[in-house]
Amino acid sequence: MKVRRQFLTRNAEPIGGILKQNQLVDVKVSISSTLGTPIENVVVTDMLPAAFEIENPRLTEDRNMTWIKNASTPQHFDIRDDRINFYTTADVTEKTFYYLARVVSRGKFMLGPVSADAMNNGDYRSYSGGGNVVVE
Repeated sequence: MKVRRQFLTRNAEPIGGILKQNQLVDVKVSISSTLGTPIENVVVTDMLPAAFEIENPRLTEDRNMTWIKNASTPQHFDIRDDRINFYTTADVTEKTFYYLARVVSRGKFMLGPVSADAMNNGDYRSYSGGGNVVVE
């Protein structure tokens, strides 16, 4: 299984370097099975740095991300203060999920990895990323 996360600008360009307070960030999370067969009952967890706040799609209007052409729909998703969970099946064909986060605090913050775990089989898992985020 392979999971990856990428932070994008509102124009779908990768973000590198320092973020600005009150900036909106498009977060792209991709998952696929590297086994050649589907892996069912997978939870993808994206831990956010303390500087980020998820823009809840259930509460806010659509933000016109018209450049998104291949978005997948999870079987279920769960939004918490510090993370978002997507529940899905990891297929050979890559699935891509998007969500919007707002940068709310200035400073230097720890960024946890994005993870994918098969809930019924601990042998299938993937972790990627992590590090620091600087916000001005």
